[in-house]
Amino acid sequence: MTNMTIDPPAYPGNNGKQTDSNWNTVPIITVSSPKNAEQSGNKLVKLPKLPSERFRYTLWHELRSNDLKGSDLHFPRVRKAPEVKEKIFKKVQDDQGRKIHHGKMGQERKAHQKQVEDWENTKHANLSFQDLHHDYQKENHHRIMKRLIRAETVQIRDDNIINLSDISFNCCRELNASKNFITSFKKLPRCPVLEVLNLSDNSINSFDSISVLRKTRLETLDLRRNPICFMENYRQRIFQALPNLRVLDGVSRLPTDDGEGLSSTGGCIVM
Repeated sequence: MTNMTIDPPAYPGNNGKQTDSNWNTVPIITVSSPKNAEQSGNKLVKLPKLPSERFRYTLWHELRSNDLKGSDLHFPRVRKAPEVKEKIFKKVQDDQGRKIHHGKMGQERKAHQKQVEDWENTKHANLSFQDLHHDYQKENHHRIMKRLIRAETVQIRDDNIINLSDISFNCCRELNASKNFITSFKKLPRCPVLEVLNLSDNSINSFDSISVLRKTRLETLDLRRNPICFMENYRQRIFQALPNLRVLDGVSRLPTDDGEGLSSTGGCIVM
């Protein structure tokens, strides 16, 4: 790491001078290339692989020595690896020359995976930020979703999800499906005991099918940064459709949310 001195920004009154020491030096992180790397001309220097590179396609249940189940993990990696993984599965070794993966194959491997994943007994599932609704990942994603029969909290943030209407979370009390591409309430999973629902940063643009949420125990709903938030009388219409709702977009139910008549000049609250 090296240091570089920079001049502070000038603004009226300071004549380009600044006494704050934070403006004196800025740390610059540099990476040195290997001594034996070719550095002539404009050729790119190939950096050495990191020790963790051998695990780039590995899931926890594929490790040779592993006692953890999916229900024990707070943020399990579940993405399906590219096909090249199968060609190297038996060959990957650690620094001592030992194989890092178990030797199970075929039906034995599938049975071992199902047993160790243990999704049926998972109480809190966090499968966020894994792009699981990509065409290549979708089948594996739905396989896992349908096994979360006892999950009480499910987090599937930023997974490019479009539709989960064929999924049921019968024990789910809190669902976080923010930062996806859900366009309608009818594309949500069935959650009969749901109490908290986060759908912020999706694409819901209509009140149609909001009645599906009446079949839940919903008390807290977050729709911030959805197109529906900018529709006329947004809050009043949500509370009218969901009379048991207590909190909308982080704001508790207000007296103005319970007006008998909907105002033609109603606005919206932008959070």
